[in-house]
Amino acid sequence: MSDKNISYLNKTFTDFKSNLVNYAKTYFPTTYNDFSEASPGNLFIEMASYVGDVMSFYVDTQVQENFLLYAKEKENLYALSYAFGYRPKSSYASSTIVDIYQLVPSQTINSINSPNFNTYGLIIPENTSITANSNGTKFITTEKIDFTDTGSTEITFVDDNYYLFKKSVKAISAEIKTTTVTYGAPQKFQISTITDTNILQILDVTGSDSNKWYEVPYLAQSSIFEAVANPTYNTDQVPYLLTLKRTPRRFVSRILSDNTLQLEFGAGISNSTDDQIIPTPDNIQLGLVPGISDLSDNYNKASVFFTKEYGLAPSNTTLQIRYLVGGGITSNVPSNDLITINTSGVSFKNGSPGGAISATVLSSVVSTNPTPAIGGRNGDEIEEIRNNALFSFTSQNRAVTKDDYIIRTLSLPATYGNIAKVYITQDFERSNTTETSTTTKNPLALDLYVLAYNSNKQLITSSTTLKDNLVTYLNQYRMITDAINIKDAFYINIGVNFDITVQSGYNNQDVITNCILMLQDHFNTEKWQINQPIILSEINSKLLQVQGVQSVVKVEIINKQDNTGVTYSQYGYDLSGATKNGNIYPSLDPSIFELRYPNTDIQGRVVAS
Repeated sequence: MSDKNISYLNKTFTDFKSNLVNYAKTYFPTTYNDFSEASPGNLFIEMASYVGDVMSFYVDTQVQENFLLYAKEKENLYALSYAFGYRPKSSYASSTIVDIYQLVPSQTINSINSPNFNTYGLIIPENTSITANSNGTKFITTEKIDFTDTGSTEITFVDDNYYLFKKSVKAISAEIKTTTVTYGAPQKFQISTITDTNILQILDVTGSDSNKWYEVPYLAQSSIFEAVANPTYNTDQVPYLLTLKRTPRRFVSRILSDNTLQLEFGAGISNSTDDQIIPTPDNIQLGLVPGISDLSDNYNKASVFFTKEYGLAPSNTTLQIRYLVGGGITSNVPSNDLITINTSGVSFKNGSPGGAISATVLSSVVSTNPTPAIGGRNGDEIEEIRNNALFSFTSQNRAVTKDDYIIRTLSLPATYGNIAKVYITQDFERSNTTETSTTTKNPLALDLYVLAYNSNKQLITSSTTLKDNLVTYLNQYRMITDAINIKDAFYINIGVNFDITVQSGYNNQDVITNCILMLQDHFNTEKWQINQPIILSEINSKLLQVQGVQSVVKVEIINKQDNTGVTYSQYGYDLSGATKNGNIYPSLDPSIFELRYPNTDIQGRVVAS
């Protein structure tokens, strides 16, 4: 047998059969020589070829399913994507802005009629449910609305008895569901499964013993972000402080290929805190035999960098799990469709005053979405999982490029502050005019310039609390060699004056109004970025595109400044000196142009042609 020539490269049925025939002819020429299709021997040869072909296929497939680039089975792709650091999505939620209204009774003080919002102002809680009229899709609000806070409220006079208050809030296509799981004796790495469709995320997990459990990306991570109420909220407009908290009660969740959600807990089976192991000479080589032949592998990485038991296992408790479901293609509802709001959780901020007026106020709460809900779609497809997992593995959830830092900064949740504009540059690119430090510039450091919004969505300097939250947030994602200097950018307030001539047959006032609307859209703060210049030829071109405009005689950009910094920016700017070749450039220090009051800071005239 050892002297016989056997081919190990066969893959297909034809190859197997051909080699078996040749093998029989070579080594058994007198024993068997009938190789016709109808012979009994051919039956056994083809049966063996069939088995070889099938086994070869499964061997190749099993090898292929171990590689992310070639795997085709969804279950394997899910497992590989988690190993690469990407969490597949079973559904994507749509979002929109919802306007919520309430009537506020009027009051007369010193012969002046005004809304009595302190008495009749309502609280619309976070996660208030709103139902789409077209298909019944459920939406929930993402923030609490306080109608006694008139800073961002649009107030309309209705009649002598009532004012109409309007506030806007973001809403996502989701519905809150609750399930419970009871645990007895603790078990290591216990797994529970939630069977539902279109699961978006876990909202919170609370035990019957009132202990809260926290979701982490992997069980070895013992620190989580925690929101702490900010005592200076009234002055800096930052609702919560961002802190890091170490917790032994943690879990990971995974969406499986059948769209169920799996929760896995730690291995700790005692009430002791799951402390992180501190490297010492006694434990750094735990489980290894010290040697000098390979110094790079002379310590046990698992005993140094990971926690002992990966968190506690739940025991003798019932966990209440609240989670979100929703999203999908059908959640992209049209505008003015979210009109059925659940007011069961609505309450008066300062206690119900009672009476018929209170009932009228409560029943006056209505909602609508002026823009369609967008972004909803079904879960990840095969190729999306593959490519997203490859990207996740490459980035390792770290900010590597300048764009990564910008995106990560803008993704700071609004409850920790409202970052409006971000600009980043390397330390040595800074202008000396704004350098306040006497230290040598660090070429590895990055200067991150930020601005925030006030309640009227106007640019302001970021508060210290907001920047502290940003530091805590970015520290979890920055490279260890990166130093980040968070600084204030400048905002330059401007006004626009323009003169035009109007074509015959058009109403002058209508044309001017349309020009102002165009300029308001052009200078919308959301569309402008730090260090973006004003291109005068672009403004001229857009004015000429307004129906009825015959020619643009003049466009003048003026500086609006308030030395107190209350109405306008306290910083003046020489716009004429910064104009070159028809472009107005911002300062060397990172700055942005802002049209602060669009309704009054644009003035237009019609002049004779």
